[in-house]
Amino acid sequence: MNWIANTRSLSSALLSVVVLATPWCLQADDHWHQPAGPNGNWQVDGSPPVQWSVTRNENIRWRTPLPEAGMSGVTVWGDRVFTTTHVPIQSPDEKNAVTDILGFCLDADTGKVLWQVELPGSAFISLAGGFTDGTVFAPITDGEHVWFFNRCGSMACFDMHGKQVWIREWKPRFKHNNRQAEPYLVGDAIIYVEVANKQQGAKIQKWSAPGKKSPNTNVPEGVEEKEVWTYIHGIDKRTGEVLWREDVGTVVHNTPTVGKTADGNWAVSHARGGPHQPLEKPAGQSLTSLAPGEEGKTLWSTELKGYDPSFASHWNQQYVFGFRAGHHVVLDAATGDLLREQPLYTGAKVWKYDPVQERWGRQTDVAIQAGKGHPNTNQANLVVGDWHWFLSHNVHYLGRVNVETGIVEYLELPAQLMASIESRKQDVWLWGQGNPNNHPVNAAGFSVGDKGHQGTGWGHISAASPILIGRYMLLPVVTGTVYVIDTQTAELTPDALVAINDLGPGGETWTLANITYANRRLYAHTMKELICIEDDGEADSRTPVP
Repeated sequence: MNWIANTRSLSSALLSVVVLATPWCLQADDHWHQPAGPNGNWQVDGSPPVQWSVTRNENIRWRTPLPEAGMSGVTVWGDRVFTTTHVPIQSPDEKNAVTDILGFCLDADTGKVLWQVELPGSAFISLAGGFTDGTVFAPITDGEHVWFFNRCGSMACFDMHGKQVWIREWKPRFKHNNRQAEPYLVGDAIIYVEVANKQQGAKIQKWSAPGKKSPNTNVPEGVEEKEVWTYIHGIDKRTGEVLWREDVGTVVHNTPTVGKTADGNWAVSHARGGPHQPLEKPAGQSLTSLAPGEEGKTLWSTELKGYDPSFASHWNQQYVFGFRAGHHVVLDAATGDLLREQPLYTGAKVWKYDPVQERWGRQTDVAIQAGKGHPNTNQANLVVGDWHWFLSHNVHYLGRVNVETGIVEYLELPAQLMASIESRKQDVWLWGQGNPNNHPVNAAGFSVGDKGHQGTGWGHISAASPILIGRYMLLPVVTGTVYVIDTQTAELTPDALVAINDLGPGGETWTLANITYANRRLYAHTMKELICIEDDGEADSRTPVP
């Protein structure tokens, strides 16, 4: 294969990454080759560890210290794992203006770093922000090559030994802080959400200097507004060249999601709308073809006034799902017709815990203000069967809505876990609010990690995506607390709460990376380290709070 080495494209401007899901079937036992997993929907079959503790070294195979903070998930291919961090800062003063990142390859069995590479950036950003930084995208791999992404302005392809094949550099448009899309992979196509006019888009920058906002982020004078919209682009994975572009626009607040239509063709669900006056309009949901010869063709586009798509645009062959103004939105996947809007803040079933009485209480037909415009903590949603699950925005409730009947159920969860170094039975679950003294620091001891010092990882933060392994859903939040939920319970009761685990000591841990799974192991990435979790059969048990 004759690939182009050191290809550079200074005129391109990446703002969000999506790479199409693979058209071949990968075994989850061996690979998690992209952030959304081998099936492209954050869901796989398997039997994961459901109890572990980094604090107690419980069910931990290895831990590898990392030189700087990063928030990308862990990509796995056989005996290799990949992730990214920022280049280490030398003083706290540098944390608001980082640009360059490091890509790592590690041994999956031992955690040993095998090689690392550096990707430059040109648009500075805050290190470990609550919505994004340069490492927000996880790597992707096809077993022959690996692609690393720097949200600050580059992407590069390497072989499995760390030799660079090509690199693409640019200064991205930076109008909003946002988690953006995650990479997917299919065939030879890589897809980005990037500005159409690279030169003009690069003039739109939120920050004029570290900590100082620009006077405005308006469209440059004399430029047609649609030229600086962001769109899904198809990129040749072998060269970095643009293959095609969709034409209705995609807002950077949304996480596009790929899947197959009823006729078996690949497509991507994506949206526009949200806060901070995004340029792309009108607000609404779209489905765009990824079928060979029809890539980028709009299958349908539906306007939805007041739509804030700060979520993953999950869909199946029958429906496309979203949230709007306290309602769950169900669209026809074939036509885009709005089929129903199901209220989420009224008529709910709720299980709530009373920490004083140390008992659960069940209520029905309850009014719950679970969120603002959208009910979910940003990006923390997943559709499993007939249920759309989400971490609530305003309260520490796990919610789910039945996409057919509209039944709404909520289960209160502890706001944060403070793990005991002695035993699981001595863990402390904090209800209603988190630890007021959270103070995560990076490898150098500098205080970084936005939203992790005073928050719990619920609400106004771009959280890690939940994942489903077999029947178990894993939901990590910024404090390193990970909830394990049984999704096959007939009703959302306390019995669905299988375990609450930690990725490090309470008050000291920070993560925005989704957990990944391969070879019966889980992989997690915190501010300080990479972690491999494997069931050794010796973990002590704990029945959730009765």
